[in-house]
Amino acid sequence: MATGDVALKTEQPRAAAGRSGEVVNDFSIQVATVNGSGSQSANNVLLKSIFAMGVPVSGKNLFPSNIAGLPTWYTIRASKQGYVARKKEIDILIAMNAETAKDDILSLPPGGMAIYEEAANLKQYRDDVTGYPVPFDKITAAVCPEA
Repeated sequence: MATGDVALKTEQPRAAAGRSGEVVNDFSIQVATVNGSGSQSANNVLLKSIFAMGVPVSGKNLFPSNIAGLPTWYTIRASKQGYVARKKEIDILIAMNAETAKDDILSLPPGGMAIYEEAANLKQYRDDVTGYPVPFDKITAAVCPEA
């Protein structure tokens, strides 16, 4: 695999769902956040990082409302074929909005992957999705106590 390849290793839930092998440079990421939280900047860093690896990538922000504090979703499509349109299915969910997290993980297809705040315990809703709980609140508190 070249240094510009981004691969998702297959784990048990993905294999159990009928997907097999590695998915290389052909995936969709959905980042669910709160509008006004600075997520647009963070999403652009992720998008530009994938692009800098030589992978064709596109991003689209969905604002159901421009009111700060309401949900927003950002979709990133990485495609070695250069496809830029949004895929119907999301391969990777980054659930950073506590209010929509349950619905967001329930919308993933079997074999999908979710990264979420450890305290949200989203794994309880799906046993066919690979979950990666991350203690974001603890990490943030360590470097920014007033957050």
